[in-house]
Amino acid sequence: MDPSVYIPLYLEREYLSSHPNLTAGARELVHEDVAARPERYATTDHARALIAYAEVHRHLHQTLKSMEELPDEEFERKRSQLFAETRLAAHKIAETDRLCIDAHLLSILLAEVSLDACLHDLLVLEGHTRDFLEGGTSGFDAEAEHLFTPAALSDGRDAAELTATNPVVVGWLHTIEAISQLSLASARYRAAMQYARIVMRAEGYPNRAEGTVLLALARLEDEEGFFAFAREVDQREREAHAQPAWMIPHEPVDDSPWYLLARTLLLYKLGRRRAARRALRDFANRCDGGAFFLLNPTYLTPYLPARPTPQASWSTAHQAVWEADGIIADTPDFVVWAESVEGVVYASEAFADRNGF
Repeated sequence: MDPSVYIPLYLEREYLSSHPNLTAGARELVHEDVAARPERYATTDHARALIAYAEVHRHLHQTLKSMEELPDEEFERKRSQLFAETRLAAHKIAETDRLCIDAHLLSILLAEVSLDACLHDLLVLEGHTRDFLEGGTSGFDAEAEHLFTPAALSDGRDAAELTATNPVVVGWLHTIEAISQLSLASARYRAAMQYARIVMRAEGYPNRAEGTVLLALARLEDEEGFFAFAREVDQREREAHAQPAWMIPHEPVDDSPWYLLARTLLLYKLGRRRAARRALRDFANRCDGGAFFLLNPTYLTPYLPARPTPQASWSTAHQAVWEADGIIADTPDFVVWAESVEGVVYASEAFADRNGF
């Protein structure tokens, strides 16, 4: 969840709670002004730390985007410099405000340590943050259906509002996502699913955590579990409450690039080549860029701190293939086989021509 979304929501909530007698028109003006000038409403140390983090986050991503056309050697050098500068800035914010969880998280993710050491630090951060939330946030319960007890929702508030307007909850969820994704990348598939399912229970928090579960189940060759989980996700989407304005609606699960790619991997690993070919053609035809990114591994900016909001029609296909990279690499001859399936190379080349790749 981008800080440009959740920080204004938090600042608006804080302002309105201290000005309870505003008219509906005044509340709307506050909503617009906070979104446009959030720094004006940062009147506490915690709020100012959040604003500082948002600026660090914005600078990081804008600078990475501006570097895309650099030659490889220069790109690597400047990226390393940017990451070091960003880590130092995030660390300083985290030192001044222990509850700016995303600053802690960003500092951990940018540290030049082994994957196992990074996971250890993430687990420590997750535990400390959960302890704080369960001890100091009224109604928060990490085991509750939507992370908040029914009592916390009894005064008309909903779980989506309580989640999205609380930067500590959002930071905790970002940390859970990071643990889940690094668990998947390091072949800890059951742990990846366990943490992804926590994220899935959050309301008001945009995520594609079901994609992690689908990829893990495919890697474990759990056909029954895979399709049962897909039905579970489909049922959950049908029963979902109306989503807040900042949420991007999900497509049906069988249109998801994660589902279509994971189904292909699952059937291939099970030796069901005819069904796998049909599934691959489905992925290539229905996911813009899917065939291209599968046949042409393409750099994707690391998730800093969490999976970013899609910026193009092919962003989700790129993300799905990127996240499946370890599984694909561990599946002998999968890409060679995929290239041999009729129509896949054509789909890849047509996408490249359309988009200048």
